[in-house]
Amino acid sequence: MLPTIIALPVLLVTYKSFPLTPLVYCLILAHALILLIGGHYTYAEVPLFSWLRDTFDWSRNYYDRLGHFAQGFIPAMIVREILLRKQVVNQSP
Repeated sequence: MLPTIIALPVLLVTYKSFPLTPLVYCLILAHALILLIGGHYTYAEVPLFSWLRDTFDWSRNYYDRLGHFAQGFIPAMIVREILLRKQVVNQSP
């Protein structure tokens, strides 16, 4: 929950001076929701993924895999956008 609380004011303050693409804002929201849901239920007990486990006869609840994927992919997309934006700004005459 703390990363979400920290990220919201940062995004609000930087919105005018350094806006990100709508895709990145959606990814940030998705990441925040994944973290909040995982923190609320614990990653091994998220009800939707427990239902999927039971329906598809999986050996475990795979919500942690979604969380790990988001932990790697979404910050990488944010960094990519910042680096691309900074590169374009630095190349301007």
